[in-house]
Amino acid sequence: MNQPTLFDLEAFTKFSPVYDPSWDKIETAPQQGDSVGGQIRESESPYKSVGEQVASDTQKSAPQHDTHWVEKYWVERSGNKYWYFRYCWMTGRKINRLYLGSVNSIIAKRKKADVEIAIADGRLPIEIENLIRGLTE
Repeated sequence: MNQPTLFDLEAFTKFSPVYDPSWDKIETAPQQGDSVGGQIRESESPYKSVGEQVASDTQKSAPQHDTHWVEKYWVERSGNKYWYFRYCWMTGRKINRLYLGSVNSIIAKRKKADVEIAIADGRLPIEIENLIRGLTE
């Protein structure tokens, strides 16, 4: 059996080089003066508006960056799930939550609708918190 060892250099040097025409394109590009360090001119770039696309797409598809929202959550008691609404808002990196009520409650549904309208109107979380506390008292 002819198995090469670690120090058997002849086994690793017996190969014939393979010609690849793509290397000719790479070697001639720097010689033509079209690019510096493999870069291309901005006018030749196929990605002319990527920065603009990223900004607009990120804003459309990143709702996790909202500072306040209404969520539906559940609590399990005695093997049963009970569903509730709550208002959530961020203070720094902390998520604050304020109970709105059961999803079966007409009052909780009205509170949820009022909070969603306040969010859509651009009201601040402290204003919405005061609104909810005023509704619950």
